Amino acid sequence: TMCLKVLPFLLEDENQRTTAQRAGLTDIVLRGMVLFPDSVELHTAAFHTLVLLARPLGGKEGMLFHSAMVNASGIFNVGSNTGKNGIAVMLDSMRRFSHDEVLQAMSCWSMVNIALIPSQKTMLVKLGGISVAANAMMQHPYNAEVQFRALFALINLVIPSENLSEGSAEAMAVQEQLGEVSQTTEQEMLDENVGQIANLVVVAMKNFCSSEAILNRACLVLHNLSLNEDYHTTLLWTPNCYQMLEWCIGNYRHDRVLQQSAGGTLQRLQTTLANDEDLRMRFAASIRAQQQRSLEQARREAIYIQEQQQQEEHSMNQN
Repeated sequence: TMCLKVLPFLLEDENQRTTAQRAGLTDIVLRGMVLFPDSVELHTAAFHTLVLLARPLGGKEGMLFHSAMVNASGIFNVGSNTGKNGIAVMLDSMRRFSHDEVLQAMSCWSMVNIALIPSQKTMLVKLGGISVAANAMMQHPYNAEVQFRALFALINLVIPSENLSEGSAEAMAVQEQLGEVSQTTEQEMLDENVGQIANLVVVAMKNFCSSEAILNRACLVLHNLSLNEDYHTTLLWTPNCYQMLEWCIGNYRHDRVLQQSAGGTLQRLQTTLANDEDLRMRFAASIRAQQQRSLEQARREAIYIQEQQQQEEHSMNQN
């Protein structure tokens, strides 16, 4: 654990990182996670090391990291001959330590870099990476670091990769590791999770409405979801999604990325509404109902505050 904690500082240097990848450090880190499955401290340090190791160097060096992530060589369950690729080890750790917010933030950060290589991203999605990131957001709704890192990971994960060339070494390595799971497409995995993702993104936007960094990433996730027309209805029926996008545009005028992503999403949703009169009428009714609920909640809160003040005044008069 002590060694793993030191490694990220050394790996900030690109030459050291290249040396580490050539020396097979990724395999050693992943093997440590398998050999010590119950140490949350070790796993957190290991994820931090993987964040640095996964930073793209380009060419051969990047592929050295990639081979450890996708292939099973050198990473085995204790006492068995069953191969286990690096991404499976990572996701297993995230599921088992779902309660630990520091580990969840660090592991989501590692997913951001790992997903930069298409075949690694394919494996991440097919082995359940989207649902693991969503679970991190659900388990830690008020932790800014977890929300920021999970949203950052989802930006890339919610766009299905281009299919790998059949018969290529990469495609065959992925298929061999995934086994039966490879029959499920990235699109099908996303279809299963899109409603939950949209809702969690909006909840994060409301909980952290003063964090430009979180809102920026959240708008990018919604933008990428909106690129698929099939998801427009889901986005429209996600409570407060449309309103939060409008609110972001009105309140963060100097963030060009946010303006473009939120604006593009709203434009696509408006086009879908314009082309479907029934959907447009139902959506308008839904907005009115949400506004009515918000007014009723505000009224209840005002009454509650007034009653509390009256009770305090009554107590003071008695004293």
